[in-house]
Amino acid sequence: MSAETILAGLRVLVVEDEMLVAMMIEDLLEDQRCVVVGPFSRLPGALEVARTAAIDLAVLDVNLAGVKVYPVAEALAARSIPFLLVSGYGRSAVPPDRPDWRVCAKPFKSEELIAMLISQVKAR
Repeated sequence: MSAETILAGLRVLVVEDEMLVAMMIEDLLEDQRCVVVGPFSRLPGALEVARTAAIDLAVLDVNLAGVKVYPVAEALAARSIPFLLVSGYGRSAVPPDRPDWRVCAKPFKSEELIAMLISQVKAR
């Protein structure tokens, strides 16, 4: 089964405060025929959507203008929605009490991000 088949049609929340990175992720997801929700660059809007919107998967930048995205991750986890953290800090960006949270280190290759998203979808 190809990446396009696995990810096609999934509603993917994108939370990223760097506009160019957000646009790159959005383009990458659209190439996989995903429906992009967002992108959101600040915590309040992202948190509201994470709590209420129909979402299948999420890509979350850990640091949003100095504010951690963890409340969004917690809201998604409470709804059993898989997500992937992205961070320039790699694994050290994962809270110690959440060793199960996956992180894709920035800078990342497109195929690496897609492979990790597929893994998140298959694991649910």
